[in-house]
Parts: sequence; C-alpha cells; structure tokens
Amino acid sequence: MANNLTVSYKGNTIHTASASGSATLNTEGKYMEDDVSLSYTFDGGGSGSAGFSDVNFYDYDGTIVQSYSASDFASLSAMPDNPTHSGLTAQGWNWSLADAKAYVASYGKLNIGQMYVTSDGKTRIYIHLEEGRLAPYLGIAINGTATVDWGDGTTSTVTGSSTSTVVNTQHSYATAGNYVIAIAVSGSMALVGNTSYGSQVLWKNSTTGSLNRAYQNAIQKVEIGFNTSIGSTAFGICYSLASVTIPSGVTSIGDYAFGLCNSLASVTIPSTVTSIGNNAFYSCYSLASVTIPSGVTNIGANAFQNCYSLASVTIPSTVTSISSYAFYSCNSLASVTIPSTVTSIGNNAFGTCHSLSSVVIPSGVTSIDGYAFSTCHSLSSVVIPDSVTSIGGYAFNNCYGLGFIKFTRTTPPTVSNSNAWTNIPTDCIIYVPSGTLSAYTSATNYPSSSTYTYVEY
Repeated sequence: MANNLTVSYKGNTIHTASASGSATLNTEGKYMEDDVSLSYTFDGGGSGSAGFSDVNFYDYDGTIVQSYSASDFASLSAMPDNPTHSGLTAQGWNWSLADAKAYVASYGKLNIGQMYVTSDGKTRIYIHLEEGRLAPYLGIAINGTATVDWGDGTTSTVTGSSTSTVVNTQHSYATAGNYVIAIAVSGSMALVGNTSYGSQVLWKNSTTGSLNRAYQNAIQKVEIGFNTSIGSTAFGICYSLASVTIPSGVTSIGDYAFGLCNSLASVTIPSTVTSIGNNAFYSCYSLASVTIPSGVTNIGANAFQNCYSLASVTIPSTVTSISSYAFYSCNSLASVTIPSTVTSIGNNAFGTCHSLSSVVIPSGVTSIDGYAFSTCHSLSSVVIPDSVTSIGGYAFNNCYGLGFIKFTRTTPPTVSNSNAWTNIPTDCIIYVPSGTLSAYTSATNYPSSSTYTYVEY
C-alpha cells in the first residue's frame, strides 16, 4: 500500500504526493490555520491528520503528531509510531491501545502523549546565565551519589542519604551564556523545593524568596533521566521553564511541582503517575496541552488553576473526584470530558472557565459544590443527572449564556442557596421530569416560576 499525503486549502487540494515504503510526517510549529488541512494514509492501514480531532497524539512540545476521528481510531490495530528526537529515547504513548479504545468508545474524545527518558539516563537542566549572576547553587535530594557535569568542562560529585533532604552545591561560571547541567545518578534522586521560596534545583540558597528568582528563571528546559522523582515545588516559580520531559517510572507529580511555570506550554504526564498534587500546574499561563493517563486517581486542588491557555482536557476514568479549583480560571477551556467514575465536583472546580460551552455531568455525581461552574459565561446548557442530590451556593452563578437546564431527578436536589442561579438569563428554560412540575416550582432556592419557564418532558 502506498503512502499518500494531501494538503488542502479552503477545501481545495493544492498538493498531493505518494511514495512506497515508510513515510515520516513532520509538522513544524504547534498550530495550523483552520482553512488548511493535512491528511495522509500509511502502510498497514488507517489514516490520520495533523489537526485537532477526537483523538489527538501529542509530542512533548505540544505538536499534534497524529489525530483521528473516534470512528477511525476504533479501527486502528496499533498505536502510531513514536516520534524521534536526538538525545531522547521514546518510551511509548501514555495510554495503551486497549485502554484508549475503551475510553473513546465511552466518551468519544481523548488526548494521548508521548513519554521520553534521556538517552544516556542523565537528568539535563538547560540554563541561561546573565552577567553578575554566575554562581548558582544546585540543590538535589540524593540517596546515593550524583555526578554533576556543569556544562563548562567541570564536574562535581554530590552524595547524600535521603531523597527528602536537599544537598546544595555551588558552582561559579566564568562567563554568561547557555549551559546544560547533566546529572548522572547512582542511587535515587528527588527534585524538590519549598513553597515559601520556590524551586531548589537552581537557586541562590536563600530563605528570602525574591533572591532566588534570578537563578530559578535561568532554567529554560528540563529533561529528566533515570531514578529521579518530582517532589513538591520541584520547579516552582521557574517562570522561564518552557519545556519538560517526564519519563515513565515517575509515580506522582508533587504539590506545586510546576506552579507558576508561566512559560510551560505542554506536558505529557507518564502512564506510571497515579497522583497529580495540589497546585501541581498552578498558574502555568501558557500551558495549552496536557495529557493525563489512565491510572491517575487524584487530581489535586488547584492542580490546573489559572492555566489560561488550556483549551481541552480529558479526565481518565480512574479519577473519582475533581477537587476544588482543579480547573478554575482555565479561560480557554472549551471542552472537558468528565467520566462516569467521578462522584463529586468540588468547589470552584470549573469556576470562571469563560469558554466552557457545554458540559455533561456524569450519572455517578452526587454533589455539585459551591461555585463549581460559576462565571462560565459560554455555558449554553447543562444536564443534571438523577444521581445529584445537592447543589451548592453560586454553582451556576453568572452563567450568562445558559439556554436550558435539564433535571432528570424526580425529587428536586437540595439547593443550599438561591444564589446558585444568580444572573442566569430569564429566558433560560428549566426542564423537569413528567409529573414533577409542582415539586420543582415549589422547591426551596430554585429559580422563581414567575420569572423562569418550567417545562415537563
């Protein structure tokens, strides 16, 4: 079977090509114009696209390597080939084909990411140092021995007996410029920090947070190697960190691990991770793509708060609750898949997600906490399943675009305060099950039937 490539502009084919044998698809940049489409077929069957679709395969930098409609993905017999990069060893996609197919069959959408470890097993930290700031401390929690290549022709040896106690080593560079610090670990190493003053991976070794910023901001890119874990605040307040690769084998992303990494644009969470800590990606303003694997059971409070650029997220069916403020103020979030395993949606979980246009609350959810969808200006409709027994204050406050709310429970859920519906438009229709009109219109803290139209279905 030949490999075929078709490029179209505004529906018109402007270039086609074919070749026998294997083919490599390479797309430069992260986005394509809406009017441009790129499609291809490859030996062994199947088809894909470099644009955004139901099932999207991301590289570590946010590039969509391949994408498929849900129906095309269901017919695949194997995952797409792994991308290749110098200095990195591809470890495969962070979902198995079987788990991915099962998820897509149930929910229709999924984002999948490629995992990498460094080819030599060393953890590499790419930095840029300015004049006058040439003597950083490297802080690592090591149980064993680490050999540090500072990137300027000199090396150091660091020893320690615990992955919870940071050992600091200072190094002086002769000139400003770009350097790559490579750390080879014999034993185990943790990258950690402190919520009071941020990352200790590269810093001034000061208990005054502001004094550490210059060196924390020097970190541009990180590639994590063997035997290394990501602890709390590992890269907290590293404003300039734009790229990170996290290998399979890491089991958790600690609290504030990447908090305030304002430049971080994309991240693939490896398949071995089961927990994403509180504030793990807090205020990662540029984070446009994140792939969460099957197996994650906990998404911590504030985990993705203020990730303004995050447009789409799929939550695996191993998650049972969405914590408070988990996706608060993700202003670009237009689409979210909440699996049926979720039983509670926390306080402000999706509050101030201005672009969120529709949401399906799964039938296992029993409570919608206060402010859960507050100020979701684009939310046009919501269906509240019969499993929901309670709705918190301000839950749908300031949802200016709501056209209808549909309740499926024959007994009205308890609503803690009438402000749950403040500022929803007066032409919003409220659908209730047949025979329950009186129960809903007389229920406490529901929209007034003298202002809003209730319709039985």
